[in-house]
Amino acid sequence: MASYGKYENNFRKHSGGADQFLAPKSMIKQKDYSEERRKKIIDWTTFYRRNIHRFIQHYFKVELYWYQIIWIYYMSICEKFITISSRTTAKSWLIGLLALARGVLYPNSEIVVVAATQKQAKIILDKIDGLKNEYPNIAREISKIVLSQNDCKCTLHNGSTVKIVGCNDGGRGSRSTFTIGEEFRIMDKEKYDAIVVPFSYVRQTPYLKKTEYKHLAEEPREILISSAYYKSEWWYEETLSLIKMILDGDNVGFIAFDYLIPIVHNLKTLKQMTMERKKMGEIMFMQEYENIPFGESSDAYFKLLMFSKNRRLKKAFYPLRQDEINKKDTIGKIKRIKDEIRIISSDISTRKGKKNDNSINTCIRLLPTTKGYQREYVYMESYQGEHTGYQAIRIKQLYHDFEADYIVLDLANAGISIFEQLAIITKDDERGIEYDAFTVHEHKSLDKALIDELKNKTLSTKAIPVIYPVLAYGKMNSDIAVNFRDNLQRSMCSFLINENEAENYLMQKNKEFLENDDINFKTWCIHPYVQFSELVTETVSLEFSIVGGNIKLETTGTKKKDRYTSCSYGSYFADLLETELLKDKDDNGLNNFVKYAKRINGSSRCGIVSKIFR
Repeated sequence: MASYGKYENNFRKHSGGADQFLAPKSMIKQKDYSEERRKKIIDWTTFYRRNIHRFIQHYFKVELYWYQIIWIYYMSICEKFITISSRTTAKSWLIGLLALARGVLYPNSEIVVVAATQKQAKIILDKIDGLKNEYPNIAREISKIVLSQNDCKCTLHNGSTVKIVGCNDGGRGSRSTFTIGEEFRIMDKEKYDAIVVPFSYVRQTPYLKKTEYKHLAEEPREILISSAYYKSEWWYEETLSLIKMILDGDNVGFIAFDYLIPIVHNLKTLKQMTMERKKMGEIMFMQEYENIPFGESSDAYFKLLMFSKNRRLKKAFYPLRQDEINKKDTIGKIKRIKDEIRIISSDISTRKGKKNDNSINTCIRLLPTTKGYQREYVYMESYQGEHTGYQAIRIKQLYHDFEADYIVLDLANAGISIFEQLAIITKDDERGIEYDAFTVHEHKSLDKALIDELKNKTLSTKAIPVIYPVLAYGKMNSDIAVNFRDNLQRSMCSFLINENEAENYLMQKNKEFLENDDINFKTWCIHPYVQFSELVTETVSLEFSIVGGNIKLETTGTKKKDRYTSCSYGSYFADLLETELLKDKDDNGLNNFVKYAKRINGSSRCGIVSKIFR
């Protein structure tokens, strides 16, 4: 009996495998390959290419919701397609599924998924890997998946590939017949146009070599996906441009989904969504879940672009939490640089309720430069309805934790009562320490009568002069607004990045944030970033008018301006210090003013004396 050796072993080895290119087959001779069978293959291929959702359901055996059927169908037939969708609509999963179906139906396709970073784009490949493990017919089409740092790619048996690249110089040189932009709003527009757009080329098929079929070349496809964001960003103009192309009859498409989609299909519960609304700021929830882009009014004095170009700080400062009181450092401790000045800027309110203002404390670093002080807004917190004693203690806690040099205090309304509380020695039972009394810093810009009044309200005999009071009136409010706008335009202000970017940053840089599943801890870590998103919303919502030659800013609807007040007052005081800084620089004495400021405060560590209760 003859032995077939390795051929027989290979037959057995691959007979039950998923790889249909290695599995043994019953060969069909050319003479037995009927024209009818050939026609059926052509018809089914044509049908599935025109109805790719049917291919996914019939062959991949993946069940799709109705919204996914509509979505995936239009993404497959349009030459360019934009989706603006809320969180938890299964964007990444569906994109991975579409990329696989496209690769199977169109051999030798080069599908490229691009995002701001390769790590973010890699999420799509992770979804593909999950689909491979769950659906056998998807697994049989995949030759291999590579998930290395330098090469992230899924290769199909028919020669198609799904490649992952970042929107940066490292992605140059890629080629694509089908480009997918994941979260395209956070990509750099110039880099996208210079690096990604040139990827596109026509899929090279054998029939193109025949003269009679040259006119049937396939157009390269482009899909862009994102959530809504500010109207000042490039994604908004790109989307509007595409919608105009639809009206002109071009083969392009657009679709949008809000948070009702994940609720209806049990991707999110109503309770979860309610918690998300509480955790996120009003505007961020409106953009991320309600799919409504935000933009300033025509009468806005401050423009979104002024903030978007200045939101570049990644690391926030964090004051001590109750459970960290005995720790030496916190996760947000920021090392002081030479000649740096630190400010706590406080806007005060004592009444509770949605119609009333919040009390806002903002931590600002002033970093000396040849142009003046670069203002870094590294922390902000808000609360409502707290009594004056608590608010004074909280300001002193921040002053201590931040190692501040000055307190800028809004004296209007309850501000004078807070000053009186700051002007006495304070016992902090929560931390078990005692804070020195503070009093007015006699800056030359202050009226003498105001200085005398505040000194009379200071009961402590050894109060440290660190409080700069602001009692704003029409002309002063106008000056503060003009100066704050000027600093924004000159990029002399730096704010924390938005909470979405912050979450990614914290997951990469903060081990405790990554490993701690406590939702309260994560919310605490994110909250300063949310506060600055609220600042942007409040500030660009302010409408201005000219009254008596001065700028007057007014709120609209239910909007407030307490965060604007806190930040702009702090910047105004920085303007006053800046005058001295630049004057000293002209006199070749850059450090004199800073040294003087520290000397009058009594110590290089903020001028605060903390004593453990005995």
